[in-house]
Amino acid sequence: MISKDQIQMSSTMTEVARRAGVSPATVSQVYSGNRPVSDATRQCVLEAAWALGYKPHQGKPTVGLLVRPDEALSGFQFGTTSFAEITGSVTLACLNRGFKVFTCQEVDELAQHGPRVDGCVVLHPNFRDEALEELERRGTPTVAFDPDPGSRKFRWWAGFDYPKSFASLVEHLFDAGARRLAALVGQTDNNYRRSLLWTYTSTVTRRGARPLLRMIDNRKGQVAAEEACRELLLQSDGPDAVVTSSSVFALGALNAATELGLTVPKDFMVATVLDGPLAEYATPPITGLRMDTTATAAQIVKLLEMRICGDRLPSDPQAFPLNLQVRESSSR
Repeated sequence: MISKDQIQMSSTMTEVARRAGVSPATVSQVYSGNRPVSDATRQCVLEAAWALGYKPHQGKPTVGLLVRPDEALSGFQFGTTSFAEITGSVTLACLNRGFKVFTCQEVDELAQHGPRVDGCVVLHPNFRDEALEELERRGTPTVAFDPDPGSRKFRWWAGFDYPKSFASLVEHLFDAGARRLAALVGQTDNNYRRSLLWTYTSTVTRRGARPLLRMIDNRKGQVAAEEACRELLLQSDGPDAVVTSSSVFALGALNAATELGLTVPKDFMVATVLDGPLAEYATPPITGLRMDTTATAAQIVKLLEMRICGDRLPSDPQAFPLNLQVRESSSR
């Protein structure tokens, strides 16, 4: 478990006071809470401390979780649980190791949440993620859940083995009888989406089929997926199966097929990449890939402790498999 003695202070209270334009006594009051300080002064001190990398002796070591994909919030509203599971697992793993935790979506928010930030976990970095680059530039000990596909240099991450897991799902659909497999994929450019697109396209092509791709507006969720799937199914050479990047999109595809009089899975098969209650309790239940967030979160926090303590990266990043859950929607 992380120790306060292992966390080094890179600046002093006097330097923070000088940058914030206040006295050292005022800085002390911000951190101790012994005397009231105006919100504006407190914010100014915290921003100065964040810019200098100052960490007071008092208080628990604190970790910020940056949830990067924009669809994490809209997906939660639509019923997707994958982001909630990952965020919750990493939060509990951090608490279990003695960290104090807060969540946000942007680097600028880190300075607003408390008197110290000892490390950061970036959940699902975007392609060439500016937040990850900024944290690295500041020297904030940072690890990531999944890599930034635009940065080969950043190796402090753990995540899922998407290519191998995606391939098992696509192969399952072909083995179940699919001949024209479509894919409905969200718009966020990250490792998850890029792995899905590459695996889908390469596997379909190797099977001698033609890729049928549609990009879905994450903000519209199920409605957008339903519209895209209906448009595909009305084509003369439309798909006989679909794989989606979220269970919300899978429900939209299922609705479109049902409204057009198709029987699932006899006439049309449906599968989602990431499993969840929306897929498991659909009618019929939808095939998907299940995450083991507990093991992955534990590895994330282990890496975070090592980075805060100044240790070297012990080995190559670890990618955990997703487990195929075959259900009625693809069981012919």
